[in-house]
Amino acid sequence: MVDGVETPVDQTEFSRDSVFGYSTAYLPDYVAEKTGGRIPADRVERFRLNDIRSGCRDRLASLSDNVCVAVDAETQADLDRFAADLLAIAATGKRFLCRSAASLLTSLANVGTQPIAAEAMSQFVRDGKPGAFIVGSHVQKTTQQLAELLQQPGIVGVELDVVRLRDGVAASVLREEALAMVQAAHTAGQTPVVYTSRSELQFADIQTRLAFGESVSSLLMDIVRGLPASIGFLVSKGGITSNDVLSDGLTLRSARLLGQILAGCSVVTTPLDHPLFPLLPVVLFPGNVGGSDGLAIVYRRFTQANLEGNV
Repeated sequence: MVDGVETPVDQTEFSRDSVFGYSTAYLPDYVAEKTGGRIPADRVERFRLNDIRSGCRDRLASLSDNVCVAVDAETQADLDRFAADLLAIAATGKRFLCRSAASLLTSLANVGTQPIAAEAMSQFVRDGKPGAFIVGSHVQKTTQQLAELLQQPGIVGVELDVVRLRDGVAASVLREEALAMVQAAHTAGQTPVVYTSRSELQFADIQTRLAFGESVSSLLMDIVRGLPASIGFLVSKGGITSNDVLSDGLTLRSARLLGQILAGCSVVTTPLDHPLFPLLPVVLFPGNVGGSDGLAIVYRRFTQANLEGNV
């Protein structure tokens, strides 16, 4: 959906990404495109809605030779049915490798109804303290969400000008500048929002862009590790950014999943023995999720009680 209108994904801004872009919304053609023709579209098995809804165990059992499969689904119930069939065949010893969004994992894990309401997530904020946001995604949706978040009371923006990093300013200098502003905001009882400058830089080739992206991510993760130890919560915006926050910034090997604070945005908590931030609630907020007020909603759900108390 784009502004409430159903839109093929090849007509969205995500399809125009300079590294991860694509030219089609039809999954068999997408597979062919991304594999450089190694897997032709006509060799991709399709499990259509009727297949899923009528049961597909026999077809799943007959798959062989690492064939690629594209699965259609419209609702969580469709994924529940497919997951049940997949698990049944996997129990016989057959192995499957899935590449999917989180909704299929919900079905495979059979997690059921979320036990903690999204509006009740503030109970996990550590000592009622202000939190921090790390915003790495540069897609237009994120930029809109960031603009609205920065208008909220108690928010302080901390912009990382990545042009300076590209032009040779040491990452350590940018880190110390950002952390000084973060600490000042936290000491004042405010929530800092560390975000990369919004324009997407152009590079000579994909390899150069990827290498620069890794430099930016490394800088962001250094900032994560340097956040005030007493922050109440952490929100990570961007799929790759969120992955890096968990695996690199927080170096987590395990986490407790609480549920979703907003559709598509999971909340996990760090372990009690985490060396930097024990029992810290962390929101994983993909770049292409939520409306223009998505980040602001997450902020208000974590802080509403405190904001009301300060009125």
